[in-house]
Amino acid sequence: MSIIVTGATGHLGRLAVESLLKRGVPAEQIVATGRKVDKIDDLAARGVEVRHADFTRPETLGPAFAGATRLLLVSGSELG
Repeated sequence: MSIIVTGATGHLGRLAVESLLKRGVPAEQIVATGRKVDKIDDLAARGVEVRHADFTRPETLGPAFAGATRLLLVSGSELG
């Protein structure tokens, strides 16, 4: 089982990942995605898998979402 959280590099996505960890979800079952994954290196250090996902580059989404049993889609705040 893996739970994928999009937008983990932003405020809401990060809070979602932190909440999952606090609720006892094993870090190995969480995948945090975002465009600037260097912003979530600390999550990777805690055992969360980090993957690059960019909705403006659809080719990144398949690999980012592979193996998901659940997906939390945190929308972006960019217009257009």
